[in-house]
Amino acid sequence: MTNNDRPSKNERRAHAREVARERAEAEKRRKRRNKWFLQGGIGLGIVAIAAVIVLVVVNVNSAANVSAAGPKNMITGGIQFTGQDGEVTPVTTKGVPADGTPSAAPTSDPDGAAVVTEYVDWACPVCKQFEAAYADQILDKVKSGDATLSIHPVSILDRNYAGSRYASRAANAAMCVANYQPEKFLDVQTQFFDNQPEEGTKGLTNAEIADLVQAGGATGSKVSECLSTEQFKGWVTKYTNEVLEDESLAGSQGFGTPTVLVNGEKLANLSDVVTKIDAAAE
Repeated sequence: MTNNDRPSKNERRAHAREVARERAEAEKRRKRRNKWFLQGGIGLGIVAIAAVIVLVVVNVNSAANVSAAGPKNMITGGIQFTGQDGEVTPVTTKGVPADGTPSAAPTSDPDGAAVVTEYVDWACPVCKQFEAAYADQILDKVKSGDATLSIHPVSILDRNYAGSRYASRAANAAMCVANYQPEKFLDVQTQFFDNQPEEGTKGLTNAEIADLVQAGGATGSKVSECLSTEQFKGWVTKYTNEVLEDESLAGSQGFGTPTVLVNGEKLANLSDVVTKIDAAAE
């Protein structure tokens, strides 16, 4: 095939958009969840307010094993997704070495796609609300080639779960899936938000966490062992500390989740995310 025979970037994007539309029916479950969010009276008002805030000086994680290596496919500290032929595909990378630090994420894509970066805690109610309201729209942008997505799991809400360390155990589960079955990450994340325990409880047991991971499609002995041994406990602590100390991610009261950036710009209003993606994408 000659260069003249190859489809242009606009043609590739048009094709990706068409494929994404055709696959829309396959995402009815996500759409139902989004509808529930909007009809339940939570709406954009809560999403637009300040995210769950934690002061930078607060660190609820244990300091043990802070030198542990990070999971594969999270070289930037987050797991990255791109779109191809209407599908969302994880980007495979090495892990951060035990004595290393995450590589800086790019602020723009060579093909003009907007770079969306999300910092989330799977125990965070506002993260669940943001996911319900905007996940489908963001993923549609990824499928069409207008955006890439990077999700950075952190643990800041252990204090809200009666001494059970639920937020940290959930973050470890996120990293186990990213390391061993990254293609299942988004489905597992959906399971955790759909079944998020109420704050003030002890959260989910290890067995219940394992059930959600399996329900999301991440299976196998390596995943099970990662969960049972809390393989990335040290990395959860180390990376969360780094995020808490990053002044560029802090709001007026410190860092909170969800924190969302588009092309490196931290959003003051989470409800602007789709508008910002459209403006950033070439």
